[in-house]
Amino acid sequence: MDPDLLVALDAAVYLAAALGAVAMRTRRGRASGAGSFGELGEALRVRFPELPEGFTMREGLARARREEPGLDWDGIDRALVAYEGQRYGGLPLPPQEAEAPPLGELVRALRRRARR
Repeated sequence: MDPDLLVALDAAVYLAAALGAVAMRTRRGRASGAGSFGELGEALRVRFPELPEGFTMREGLARARREEPGLDWDGIDRALVAYEGQRYGGLPLPPQEAEAPPLGELVRALRRRARR
């Protein structure tokens, strides 16, 4: 077999494997919802430094609810229930909760208030 053809074939295989790995990692990170809740946990720690070490997400959200009453708290509560079911119960994360916009709004609101 022609060596140039083998080199080109090897390069194509490695490129396909690399693209597949990147796609899997991106898809897994988005579907877990962990990024959103990880960001939320960090924003809660910064905004409310008086929260105890190891606070639960429900404790942090109860505090945030008092500070940010105008947000979509029903949507945030649904996302939290779905996240807890996926994280602690092994349930699949429903597609509509995978990228819950109310969580992003809450994180942005907490970060805005923390900077003041």
